[in-house]
Amino acid sequence: MLEVFTTNEYDSKIAVTDGINNYTFYDLKRLIAAEINFLKNKKDNVVIIEGDNFSFIIQFWAALFCSKKVYLITDKNRLKNLDFEYDVLEGYVKEPSEFLNYDIDILSPLVNFYTSGSSGTPKLIKKSLNNLIVEAKDAGKELKLSQKNYTVMSSTTMCHLFGITMHLFVPLCNGLVISTKNISYPEDIDVENAILISTPTFLCALPKFDSSLKIPPKYIITAGSKLNKELYEYFEKQSDIIEIYGSTETGIIAHKIKYEDDFVLFNNVNIQVNGGKAEVQSEYIYEKKIVLNDDIEINNRYLKLNNRTDRLYKIYEKRVDAEEIEYHLKLNKFVNDCYITKSGEKLVCLCALSKLGQEFLLSNNISALTKNLKRHLYEVSEIVPQKWKFIDEIPMTKAGKINKNIVEHIFNINLSLPVILDRKLSENSITYRIFFYHQCNFFNGHFPEYKLVPGVIQLYLAKEFANIHFDLSLGQGQWKRIKFSNIIEPDSIINLKLERDEKQVSYEFFSETQKYASGTFLCENIFEGCCK
Repeated sequence: MLEVFTTNEYDSKIAVTDGINNYTFYDLKRLIAAEINFLKNKKDNVVIIEGDNFSFIIQFWAALFCSKKVYLITDKNRLKNLDFEYDVLEGYVKEPSEFLNYDIDILSPLVNFYTSGSSGTPKLIKKSLNNLIVEAKDAGKELKLSQKNYTVMSSTTMCHLFGITMHLFVPLCNGLVISTKNISYPEDIDVENAILISTPTFLCALPKFDSSLKIPPKYIITAGSKLNKELYEYFEKQSDIIEIYGSTETGIIAHKIKYEDDFVLFNNVNIQVNGGKAEVQSEYIYEKKIVLNDDIEINNRYLKLNNRTDRLYKIYEKRVDAEEIEYHLKLNKFVNDCYITKSGEKLVCLCALSKLGQEFLLSNNISALTKNLKRHLYEVSEIVPQKWKFIDEIPMTKAGKINKNIVEHIFNINLSLPVILDRKLSENSITYRIFFYHQCNFFNGHFPEYKLVPGVIQLYLAKEFANIHFDLSLGQGQWKRIKFSNIIEPDSIINLKLERDEKQVSYEFFSETQKYASGTFLCENIFEGCCK
């Protein structure tokens, strides 16, 4: 792969497109050379934060040619946990320079990732350039992608291992074109013969909102969490599905193309299962081998994924399998999706209601709903969740995994949260449809004779929803243009619209007939830093 940088043989070949302009390897190398000159006097450790894909490519390769140690993070809040000196790379030098024969160390652990940090402290995972190159070559060969007329697009980030492997290294190692255009909506896929690198989080939204792919990609390659049967059936009518099983620690492990199939190990991956532990060995792992936390079975080169051992909890001295309880809960007609975890010494459940579940809630009450769901689970388990919160969809990371940080935060809030019934998204705004059920604890003690949603609660909810959706750090501080127009009574269904720009986030509570409240959060007053 390094021949594209160390020789002139590929200079005229298109390497990258941003949807408007095409860049040959010659163009790319000259931009990288200019960035190299800029980085020479920077610290030995450099950080690249999730952002523009084209900038990432320039920054990443320039840093490696400068022998910098590169740290890739998807959340700028993690900067405060770095206990070493570093420079954050932002943008790139746009005046091309002559590309020289720069040396590069492919065996040292120069590329550093962090696990999702969804439970406990994020773990640092080291990779050498050689790990990434071998992995990408093997993936291209086994998935039969090499030297085809494909453009690789992605809805995920290159700061995650799955993203950088499939969106950057697989194209470079297999003669494909990289599209740096960020795929946020189906219509963003606007080229023939595309390969879409994505996650179940993004893919799940398409059938839900009945969003069809106008130009279906040739392949959809996905990883991060299990792809359910319905999604396989929805997409395989349009594209070939490839589901990857792996992790940040191990890299790619196995793949499959049918829901009912077992995974097939990649050729250079070996797994030994001993005493319930699965040890993975491959050239994609810097330490060469690592022990998996998952419960798997190996039959020749076929892998069956049974369970994740980190989903087993001990409650009242009894062993509880959260995935098994989730499976049975999803069979309930009131449930669309759910996530069960442990909070303190109790099981808790974040539950995404189906339309029938929402109708039952609106016709009855929250207590009747939770009793129904508990009764359903008591048929299969004597330990059931004791605390429930209801939502329209389970929060996911951009890497396609359950966002356990958000789930934990939701259950750490002592305040009742209204039930999210639905949401509508646009590029810089979101509108939630929420139900203020009468059993919310903020109705208690506030005007006992006439219950209403206090203004301070409305401000708090606007802040919380903005933090979660826009990935911000709104704190306590000044607001601007606050206006309360009408009262919100118990058992009301209200819309909350949040809209942001570079300097502020505005909110509005409204229904089809009237406005209830509105206001603005100013960045300079209440952000830790400013809007991203």
